[in-house]
Amino acid sequence: MKKLNGYFPSLLALAFMLPSLSSYAGNIYHFIDQNGVSTLSKTLPPYAAQQGYEILDDKTLRVIERVLNRTETIEQLQAEQAIEQSNQLKQAQQEELKRIEIEQRKVDQNLLEVYPSVQDLIKARDEQLAAINKQVEDTIAQQKYLKNILHKQQQRAADQELSGQTISDDLNQQIKSTQKDIAENKLRLESLQVDSTISSEQYEHDLIRLRELQRIRLHDQNATE
Repeated sequence: MKKLNGYFPSLLALAFMLPSLSSYAGNIYHFIDQNGVSTLSKTLPPYAAQQGYEILDDKTLRVIERVLNRTETIEQLQAEQAIEQSNQLKQAQQEELKRIEIEQRKVDQNLLEVYPSVQDLIKARDEQLAAINKQVEDTIAQQKYLKNILHKQQQRAADQELSGQTISDDLNQQIKSTQKDIAENKLRLESLQVDSTISSEQYEHDLIRLRELQRIRLHDQNATE
């Protein structure tokens, strides 16, 4: 524990008080009295209990325990709590880094198993992106087709109104159905475009990592030869 402020560098000056106290079995309290004088006593005044004191062996004057004052105790507790929180944070960070490292090893192993070579990865990338782009083109063509149908349906509805007729329920239903198809097709097109971007970025990331893993593997092989 922290040494009390204001205590003397040595207890030798108090040794002369020992004979008068040693007749009583038990411990001795060492504290600074209200006049600022270092004191030995068998009893501990309330003010001394608040300001901090030492407990001494009654025969040897050896310090058995130091009791901090209230302010020092709170400060020490806060410091200990801060250290504990810091240690817990460091431990959590280390565990997270270990988890990430283990997960990365699994990803790397899977990457090496799926793509034995860089050429295999590039081929897979080109095939998948080409397939997505084909779906994008088909969806764009479908969107044009649906919009053309909607235009014709709306033109028929306008003709009916111009001739003084009420737009038929069947035609209204056709228009609503086509508008729904156009909206869904638009969402599909946006989703495909996002897939294309994500796939392209993922393949680029995998390509860089695969090249790095193969470089490491080659280096390790050369080192063992």
